[in-house]
Amino acid sequence: MAGTGILQLPYTVSQGGWLALTLVVLVGVMTNWTGKLLIQSLYLNPAGYERLPGYPEIGEAAFGRFGYFFVQFFHKSTLFGVSTIFLVLAAKFLLEGLGGDGEGILNHAVTFDPSVDWTSVWTLLSAGCVLFPVVYYRTLGENHVLSLLGAMSTVLAILVVVFFAIYLNPIGADDANMDDDTYVFSPPTHKLLDFKLFPSAFSAIVLSFGGAATFPTIEGNMEKPHHFSKTLNKAFAILVFLYLVTAVAGYYTFGDITFSPILCNLPRGDDLSGRVVQTTKLFVAFHVMSAYPILMNALVSEVECKIPFFRSTIPRCIERTTLVGLTCLIAIKVPFFGPLMTFIGAGCLTMIVFVCPVIFNFRLRAMKKMKIGAMERVAGTIVVIAGLVGGSIGVAQSTTDLINAFK
Repeated sequence: MAGTGILQLPYTVSQGGWLALTLVVLVGVMTNWTGKLLIQSLYLNPAGYERLPGYPEIGEAAFGRFGYFFVQFFHKSTLFGVSTIFLVLAAKFLLEGLGGDGEGILNHAVTFDPSVDWTSVWTLLSAGCVLFPVVYYRTLGENHVLSLLGAMSTVLAILVVVFFAIYLNPIGADDANMDDDTYVFSPPTHKLLDFKLFPSAFSAIVLSFGGAATFPTIEGNMEKPHHFSKTLNKAFAILVFLYLVTAVAGYYTFGDITFSPILCNLPRGDDLSGRVVQTTKLFVAFHVMSAYPILMNALVSEVECKIPFFRSTIPRCIERTTLVGLTCLIAIKVPFFGPLMTFIGAGCLTMIVFVCPVIFNFRLRAMKKMKIGAMERVAGTIVVIAGLVGGSIGVAQSTTDLINAFK
């Protein structure tokens, strides 16, 4: 579950203040609980004792075809949105890691025309790289190599962020990495709480714990599915620890000038420190480009299974090329990692992670005439309200941020 969302966390804390760290723990606990409710729902099939195949089928068992399509809409929107974020992040890190904007490993070896929009160029090149595996491979499941690559890139990013947060503290004017020539350096400041931006922080953190939709698949592939709860508890304990370490280190050092993603705060020069950061950015870029085809394949595979027309080679190639092209177009037009991430977390994942698991589980248990304790009802109500209210405010704020980013 730990992935690119961890690069947003220091900035998220800079939005909500130090108390936003409590959201990391709170969202982790809530997601852990709703994840267990989701897995329990797999075995609450109203038609018998057979395990339900997955998340959409849980929605169908609880609310018929409406529930099925409700889950599919938010799940597929999440896959499309995260795929777009991956292109944004890949282009940004290729730009800063290789060159085109005054920095990068190739900046002195290759002459980059300053009049060219290199962010768009790297976005197009990233889309071109991921297009081949998306179109060529009919199915592309998660594999151990990509899982290992993802874990390595995450650990590398954490180590680099924590190391430089300690090494650069306290930061000076040369460490601020401000592109604005009119900026006058002052030591970073910190805040305890910002009520206005707290919902945005909540939504961004939700995306960092956004793997709930994959839990049924993970549980179904386990050799001992009955150990899922214990495994989930251990995974979340490690995840929350890593998130807190990264968030605290980044925000403590950079304060109110924390960037999103946090790697943009780190050294950008041609010395050893700069090269380490550039290499880390390239590693993360390669990781998200490798993960993109998996997400896109998950998005299109079910459509192709249910609509025979798209099983033929030419329609399938057109469909997949069109979807990759759409994510590329959005990534070029909306190249804002932070607000885009918050928007997707608020608009899609609050429903998938918080609202649906509780409502579906309680509905299926009622259909099975199973007792639901008073405390559990209260907890479920709080989680659903938090998801709906936090998600709605997060969508509004992130939409405003995206509009302001274009000005």
